[in-house]
Amino acid sequence: MKAAQLIAHGSPGKIELREIADPQPGADDVVVNVVACGLNRLDLWLEEGGLPVQIPLPRTPGSEVAGRVAAVGSAVTDWKTGDAVAVQSNIFCNECEFCKRGEESLCLRGELLGIARDGGFAEKVLVPQRALVRLPAGLEFETSAALTLAGSTAMHMLTDRAQVRAGDWVLAIGASSGVGSAAIQIAKQLGARVISTGSTEAKRSLAKTLGADFAVDSTNPDWPAEVRKLTNKRGVDLVVEHIGGDVLPKCFECLARGGTIVTCGATAGRDISFNLWPFFVKQQRLIGSYGRNRADVQTTLEWAVAGKLKPVIDSIFPLAQTAAAFSKLRSREVLGKVLVKP
Repeated sequence: MKAAQLIAHGSPGKIELREIADPQPGADDVVVNVVACGLNRLDLWLEEGGLPVQIPLPRTPGSEVAGRVAAVGSAVTDWKTGDAVAVQSNIFCNECEFCKRGEESLCLRGELLGIARDGGFAEKVLVPQRALVRLPAGLEFETSAALTLAGSTAMHMLTDRAQVRAGDWVLAIGASSGVGSAAIQIAKQLGARVISTGSTEAKRSLAKTLGADFAVDSTNPDWPAEVRKLTNKRGVDLVVEHIGGDVLPKCFECLARGGTIVTCGATAGRDISFNLWPFFVKQQRLIGSYGRNRADVQTTLEWAVAGKLKPVIDSIFPLAQTAAAFSKLRSREVLGKVLVKP
């Protein structure tokens, strides 16, 4: 089969289209014919060698897979050839204390598809059967590939790690990102008033198209003051943050008394500092969020087929142009998701 493999780290790294052996399922495994696979910031971290773990190369990236079952192992009973599936990117052990209570995002032995094992920028991908989620009837593969990772991450942040009450003010950072674009829609469905951020007029326009009540210019150093002005100086109840660096401390400037920041990323930097005094005086919360539980993936796909959550797809590249897809995402000019289709 053909696979786009990372063979050298860098920014850009060296990605080659290669012929490799077809995967063979073990007893508990399933081979999936990849129809579409989403590209994520995680893939760029892998490309540049920016992850805090050593990844042996070559590696086939790609974590956000949708496709059809091509072959099953001898112990697989719930899946058959031709089934339309999504793959949960955080592959959980299903045995540890956290998995047994449905909190797969906290799995003690979890592996990331496309990082710890070869992923979906290939014609086929091999995964354990527990990683599969059935696609609802009528849901397109491209929709799943644009929501299964980023969309379910936002779902986990807004409905598991934090809760949204009708009438709450929610600040969704980065309207044009996968997490941000999904967070806007999820928060609106939950009855929130939503503010988002964007570095260009096109990105701010996208935020409003997705349902944001307001969009502020993130290139303005005083954008938190604009957020406070929009909320009559009160601040927001919840911030959905996934950038880190100097963005996270600015989010505290936007936060109301008793408010919460839930964060899932560190694209702009992992080390931060913030003023501890107002944090405890205002009884605010900072909550970490990582990945998703199986229930989050299922809810995301159910919302998508019901029309409550729609993917924002910027562009689709064939497998042979995977390196160009990486370049497009790296440019930071995308509006929504970049997909690769074998």
